[in-house]
Amino acid sequence: MRFDDLRKLATGSVLFNLGRIISPRLVTILYMLGLAGIALWAVNHFFSSFRFGFGNGLWGLLEIVVFGLLAFVALRIVCEAVIVFFRANSAEAETYEPEHLGASLIDDVREAIEDLADQEPDPVEPVAPAPVAPTPPATPVAEEPAAMPDADAPKPAAKRRPSRAKPAPKA
Repeated sequence: MRFDDLRKLATGSVLFNLGRIISPRLVTILYMLGLAGIALWAVNHFFSSFRFGFGNGLWGLLEIVVFGLLAFVALRIVCEAVIVFFRANSAEAETYEPEHLGASLIDDVREAIEDLADQEPDPVEPVAPAPVAPTPPATPVAEEPAAMPDADAPKPAAKRRPSRAKPAPKA
């Protein structure tokens, strides 16, 4: 992809234009992808279950029928619920009028930055702190040396006497 192609994609009206609703079209694509996923699971499960024997293969066929049907019904219910939601809100989507249609996403971002800059308060000049009167220096106080009470004084370590080992008996 060249830079011109990327620029057309970024400034185009398909991806970044929120003026039109594309979600109902996406539901159909998601439904088809869901059906393809269920079919791939069924084929994979069919071959993997028969790999372990004929009896396991028959159980695999039953699982494909039961769980495949449940997955199909669940997929259908979810997709229909999403479509109903979009149809219920289609009147609001049609009456939605954006304030202005920007030429591109870049213009919209530029305008948002300008709006934020307009909302920022003007810088305030720093105020000099009030002068503080000097305090006279404190007079030094003589301290007495700390004395340990006799009860808490450490006791000298006891001297170890060399032990007299008895010579080993000769055999």
